[in-house]
Amino acid sequence: MFRRYMLVFVLLISIIVSGYSFRDLDWLKHESEHFVYIYHDEVAGSVSQIEEIAENAFLGLSELLGNPFRDKISILIGGYEDRSNGLANPIMESIYIMTIGLDYPYRNDGFWLEEVITHELSHLFQMTATTPVGNFLRNYFSRLYLPNALQPMWFTEGFAQLGSELIGDLYEYDYRRLPFLWDQLDKEDSFLEETVVSGYSGIGGEAYYNYGYAFLTFLYETYGFESIQELVKIKSGILGFAGVEVAFRMVYEKSYEELKAEFIEIQTHRWKEIEVPTINKYSQKIEEFVSHFRPKNYSGGLYYLAYDREMRCYSLYKEGTEILNSTMEILDFSVFENEIALLVFEREVSETRLYFFREGKLERTKHAHLLGIDFLGKDRLVVLKNNFGIPSVEILSLRNERITPIFESSAGAEMQIDNLRASLEGTLVAFRVNILGSKYLALYSSIDENLNLFEVTKDFSIGSWTANGFLISIQNGVGSGIYLLTPGGKMSGQASFARYVREPARIRDGFVAAGQFHGNKLLQASDTKPADFELDAVEIDFHSAEPVEGTKYDGFANWKFISPIPYKGLSVLFTDLTFHNKLIAGGSFNFETMQPGLHIELLSEDYAPVDFALSVAFSDLRPQASLDAYRQYRINPKLSFGWRARFEYPLRVSGSVNAILQDSSALYGGQASLETLINIRDTQTATSNLVDVGINVDFDWKRGGFTIDSTIFSRVTFGADPSVVPVEMWDFRDTSNIVVGLSVSSDYAVSRRGINLLNLVHLSEEGIGAKIDLLIGSRFSWRLALYKFETAYLYAAYPIDIRMGVMLQNMKPLPYFEFRLLY
Repeated sequence: MFRRYMLVFVLLISIIVSGYSFRDLDWLKHESEHFVYIYHDEVAGSVSQIEEIAENAFLGLSELLGNPFRDKISILIGGYEDRSNGLANPIMESIYIMTIGLDYPYRNDGFWLEEVITHELSHLFQMTATTPVGNFLRNYFSRLYLPNALQPMWFTEGFAQLGSELIGDLYEYDYRRLPFLWDQLDKEDSFLEETVVSGYSGIGGEAYYNYGYAFLTFLYETYGFESIQELVKIKSGILGFAGVEVAFRMVYEKSYEELKAEFIEIQTHRWKEIEVPTINKYSQKIEEFVSHFRPKNYSGGLYYLAYDREMRCYSLYKEGTEILNSTMEILDFSVFENEIALLVFEREVSETRLYFFREGKLERTKHAHLLGIDFLGKDRLVVLKNNFGIPSVEILSLRNERITPIFESSAGAEMQIDNLRASLEGTLVAFRVNILGSKYLALYSSIDENLNLFEVTKDFSIGSWTANGFLISIQNGVGSGIYLLTPGGKMSGQASFARYVREPARIRDGFVAAGQFHGNKLLQASDTKPADFELDAVEIDFHSAEPVEGTKYDGFANWKFISPIPYKGLSVLFTDLTFHNKLIAGGSFNFETMQPGLHIELLSEDYAPVDFALSVAFSDLRPQASLDAYRQYRINPKLSFGWRARFEYPLRVSGSVNAILQDSSALYGGQASLETLINIRDTQTATSNLVDVGINVDFDWKRGGFTIDSTIFSRVTFGADPSVVPVEMWDFRDTSNIVVGLSVSSDYAVSRRGINLLNLVHLSEEGIGAKIDLLIGSRFSWRLALYKFETAYLYAAYPIDIRMGVMLQNMKPLPYFEFRLLY
């Protein structure tokens, strides 16, 4: 009976599941001289362009740094996610790119595919560079051998940007980056380690991107590129494990601190006459870690978004008054009369979703994969949609769900669209088009259904509608000029900003725009008017290349050796080219019984229709085997359902279903999150049958440096022998039919140490904490721990949370030690 209901349950939730994942698409493979491309069919039209970029970048980087690769590099190409990004994996010697473009407020906006591919390949070339002996170790012993990876995050990201500049002039330290540099130079302690290593700043991790690029560019311009090559060469050998400090002293005969002081001195002299911007009244009282951005003017009122980086909460404001607050990321919004439309990024499924805010509540709609929104009037929205990496502008009727196309990228991922805006009466739509790095301003009139494209030779951003046209900010030296754009293409100068701003809006006393000044704020324009000019309308005839003909990718036929690992004795790890499938084989030796053991495991996640783990082992002269099949279905950001089936030899069969409810919100000045898991399981052995029901409730609350984590657990069994499914938690084990558990921990971050040890280890946040764990069943088990914690950045600059202290476990004093990777 239970198994029949489980089958019906699986079929039902498969129908209502939300979002795409890797397994939902058909993946193909294509190869060139130095690369293997893994892509889904919807982005096939961009593969030939990606191939050309990748091969050119490979040749350029090989000339600069040599070629450390024995095998072809894997490039995974995805267009189904609604967030731009790229990821380099030096262990796998692969990169992952999303084809949807990125207009990032902190860096120059060029041709996205070219920028992301060269950036990630620069990571691979720099981090995998080793000596001939090192290459032998990587290829035949362990791909974890990466001496160049032992470096601060600012060095890692700075080198990737510098590499892109050197091989193709794709990056520059442009006016979008300068505000962070100016703000740091304005501080008494510029570029603190906490800022440029851990990203503790008003712009988050962008701080180490910015500083790393500026500092390595200084080394390149001052000491020549040969010094950069020598730096990489020294770090590629055994001295790489000593960190970057030793390499700096050997190449420049100066310490890192001396070079940093030299860099600051040069930059301070260069930018000593920078004008201090005027902060708008609504941003004057916010701290650096609260951002104000995306100002828009609707019916004479100024609306804008806010993000509290420490609370991790987003808010929508109207002229200083908070309208709503959410822990979900708000990307865009629009207001019409009393209607507020919101574009929210649902991180759990990596997709955007249209919401409405009505009567104090957020209402989720079925409209997903949107990148921009604006009202055209009652029940009508103009939307920017992501169609598997192909952006399109459409009119959406909320009344009858009718879609009216306005403009679609005929050039595939080579054309990006963003910055969508509509006029107050809804007859004009403006958006920005980026084709291979060239920028165009598009104006669509719904009256005559006419679309005009105007070429803009400088960086620009479209702002709010005013009585006569759209406000446009355009690069003006190291600052921005504000213009009024009329439908005919005339640009009338209105005001100026001394630094880069975007999305200007008109208010009663002038103009505001989003910009940087010790964090993200609304800045006030000066009265200086830039000169008027006119834009010329152009016609573009651009077609993407024909899709390449790939072969079906088989994730169980393309294995790659990774490394020996300490798992069940000693094992060897292999993965497929996507890292979704893993093969582990190894052996062990039991010194008590003097018997050897062998095992082999095949694991697959988010690749096949169901996830599974297959294991075959031979231990103590006895064969063992198991097969786990499972799947979790995300219904919406808060609710998911799942199932699991397990078959074992010696005979044991179990099946379970579960429901997970998650939520988070602001609570008592902090952020709270709640997760409830309900699991029902049926287990059958050769001699017994047992059903057990478990409930697990996790509650977390954080405010500033104070954190409370709690877990309440209960489990009840129905059957003769509850020992068939023992409860094992917190190093305790209980076999009674009713078991209750409780765990409560509290941490307090005392300070941020900011201690750098030879640029090898960076000690960041430190604090103290206490934890108590209770398990009540056939007996009462408990432990109380007192500890000190440190956040340390070391290998590849990833942070590790380390906890050390003492504990009492059932009245027995023991040492307490725990660590976990925070990324």
